[in-house]
Amino acid sequence: MEKTQVAIIGGGPAGLAAALTLSRSMMTSIVFDAPPPSRNAASPFVAALPGLDKRAPGDVRKDIRGDIGAYPYAVIEDVGISELKRAQDSFTLVRDDGSSIRADKVLLATGMIDILPDLPGLEACWGQSVINCPFCHGIEWQDARWGIYAHRPEVLDAAEIYRNWTPNLTYFVNPGLSPSPDRRQQIRDLGANIIDGLPQRLVSENGNLQRAEFPGGGTTDLDCLLVFPHQRQTSLVANLDLTMTDAGYVAVDDGFRTSEPDIYAAGDLTYPGHQNTPTALHMGNMAAATIVMDQCFGK
Repeated sequence: MEKTQVAIIGGGPAGLAAALTLSRSMMTSIVFDAPPPSRNAASPFVAALPGLDKRAPGDVRKDIRGDIGAYPYAVIEDVGISELKRAQDSFTLVRDDGSSIRADKVLLATGMIDILPDLPGLEACWGQSVINCPFCHGIEWQDARWGIYAHRPEVLDAAEIYRNWTPNLTYFVNPGLSPSPDRRQQIRDLGANIIDGLPQRLVSENGNLQRAEFPGGGTTDLDCLLVFPHQRQTSLVANLDLTMTDAGYVAVDDGFRTSEPDIYAAGDLTYPGHQNTPTALHMGNMAAATIVMDQCFGK
């Protein structure tokens, strides 16, 4: 059976950054990148990446793959991994096509699966006029009419942040959240409108949001809608016996080691906060450095 020093499951920013760092450390790796579409395929560009600001996600991945290819240590396979199991002093990984490979160490860089609200019309706008990160796409919608889909408490906590990009905010609040009177007043003091209830349908044209519709026929005109979706782990990660945080992310130490020896994790699957390409690149680079050091020290 073929073998590599490091198997990297996931070919997004974290996985590719790790492969590049490992290659420059002369460690062999294989990146398993599940077939398209990638998680950020709907996004028109990658934002806030120095030197590559507003480049298309596919172009960024292509460029990093080219950098990796300049070294003879990494292989990238466009295939997913369906099973991961420990085999004595290494791991056996089963590809989606049924073939197997062994690896001394494994880096999980699978990202997360977004759970979008059951909102008709959302998919047509996702990544265009429905956004999930103001730091990534807020400036393109500066001073526009924003809707805030407040179906989770974290969204209610961030009104002051969204106000940085626009004064035209309308909060659609899930009745189950029941913000306190004081918090309601704080949001209104920002100049935001509050509507108790979530929209039942979005109306758009060519991905450009026009309005949100409510039960009973009410509507609100909008230019964009911010949705911070819930997330879940991939089935591969969920089926591993790894310690998770209370929020459902893979718990890692400062070196991106998981609770299982020789399994590391980097990228969004470890981090519910500021999920973007620069952050994932950093995590992948640091995880790879830990892998190299652990290899050198015999850990």
